[in-house]
Amino acid sequence: MGHYKNLKEALKNPDDCTVLKLSVKGARVTEDLTALPRLQELYLEGAALTELPDVAALRTLRLFSLRAPAFRGSLAPLFHLARLENLKAIDTPLEPLLLPLGEALAPLRTLTLKNAGLRVLPLELGEYGSLEELYLPENDLAELPFTFGGLKALKRLNLDHNAFARFPDLLGGLPRLQHVSIDHNPFDEDERSRIQRQFHLTVQ
Repeated sequence: MGHYKNLKEALKNPDDCTVLKLSVKGARVTEDLTALPRLQELYLEGAALTELPDVAALRTLRLFSLRAPAFRGSLAPLFHLARLENLKAIDTPLEPLLLPLGEALAPLRTLTLKNAGLRVLPLELGEYGSLEELYLPENDLAELPFTFGGLKALKRLNLDHNAFARFPDLLGGLPRLQHVSIDHNPFDEDERSRIQRQFHLTVQ
């Protein structure tokens, strides 16, 4: 596999480039990523980056990672990529989180939205039934949508450092859930006792 950290070099060898890690200096990626027909992993990072490049034609992409504290765009186009299994956005503002509906949903297995300023999760999240790992630490979430029960494949969930005052009981209905981390939320002592008694979890 060809790993590149310079887009111009990658574009000189488009059929070789499968992994691209870019540090973007401006507000956008100016070059055309669609010229990389075998790209499987794309990592974008930039203090001034405000929008996604055109990703619709990245049909081979399996992993996308974004760190962009000035971001003002939407991740919605990524959720239509036919092979995308792993999506990460860290230190990237996403409130409100917009997710598409429809038949052509990405087969996501891992979704990480860390420190994204999220206060509410969209109802559409429950449509992503292929999700096995969901990491949502360092947000402002106080509850989960009722559609969360649709995540029947979910095995791991991280809700650390959010705003939950009550443990979301609907997690008890997820048949494959093996690991839940919900530390550093504002639970009172009664709720901590209930969580340990009913869900066999000790929270910090």
